[in-house]
Amino acid sequence: MATTDTPNSPVYPVMTLPPRRKLARNAALAWLREGYRYMGRARGVSMAYGTVFAAIGMLITWLGFNRPQFVLTFWTGFLLVGPLFAMGLYRIAQLQDRGETIRFSACMGALRKRLGSVALFSLLLSLVMIAWIRFSTLAAALYIGNIAGSSGFIAALASPEGIGFLAVLFGVGAVFAALMFALTAWSLPMVLDARVDFGTAVVTSVKAAIEQPLPMLTWGAAVAGLTIIGMLTFFLAFVVIFPWLGYATWAGYKDLFARD
Repeated sequence: MATTDTPNSPVYPVMTLPPRRKLARNAALAWLREGYRYMGRARGVSMAYGTVFAAIGMLITWLGFNRPQFVLTFWTGFLLVGPLFAMGLYRIAQLQDRGETIRFSACMGALRKRLGSVALFSLLLSLVMIAWIRFSTLAAALYIGNIAGSSGFIAALASPEGIGFLAVLFGVGAVFAALMFALTAWSLPMVLDARVDFGTAVVTSVKAAIEQPLPMLTWGAAVAGLTIIGMLTFFLAFVVIFPWLGYATWAGYKDLFARD
C-alpha cells in the first residue's frame, strides 16, 4: 500500500519583545535634563549636527519662497524623517556611556554595521513622507490654489478656504506625526543598540507607546512643542533643539528598556 509523506509545516518562532519598565509620569522631564547633559559633554559635534539639520531646513524654506503654500508641506515632510538623522546622536550618547572617544568615524561605522535595518527604516520613512507630501500638496491645490509670493499666501490663509486648509493640514498632520512617533520613538535607538531586528524594533516601539500612554503623551508633547519652536524660528533654533531631543530620546530609551 503506497504511502505519501506530508511535508512538515513551517514553524515560525514567536516574536520576543524586549521587556519594558514602568515609567514615572514626569519621565520626559528627566530625559530632557539628561539630554542636556549629553549635549554639554559633546558640545562641538552636537552643534555641528544641529547646524547641518538646521541648514537643510533653511534651504527648504529658501527654495519654497516662490511657492509658499508648499513650505509647510516640505517642512513637515522633512521633520518626519528627522529621527533617521538622529541615529548619529544616539551613537554619540552611546559612546559617552561607554567612556569611549567620540569620533565622527565611529558614528558612521555604527550606521554601516546596521546598514540593512537603516535601509529598511529609510524606505519606511520615505514612503510615509511621500504619502504626506502628496496629500498636503493636493490639499493646498484644492483649498488655496496656485499662489505666488508670501503676501498672497498670507492673505489666502486668512480666507475661509485658507482656514479650512490649515485645519485639514494640521489635523491629518497630527495623525501622520502620531504614526511616525509610535513607529520610530524607540525602534531606531534599539536597532543601533543591536538588540533586535527591524521588525521586532518597530513592533516593540508601537507597543511601548501604547502601554504607557500618559508618559508617552507627555514626551510627544515635549517633542512637538520644541519642534514648533524650531519651525517658528525658521529652523535656526534646531541648532540646539535637534541634538537636545536626540540625546533625550536616547536617555528615554535607556530608561524604558533598562539599559545601563
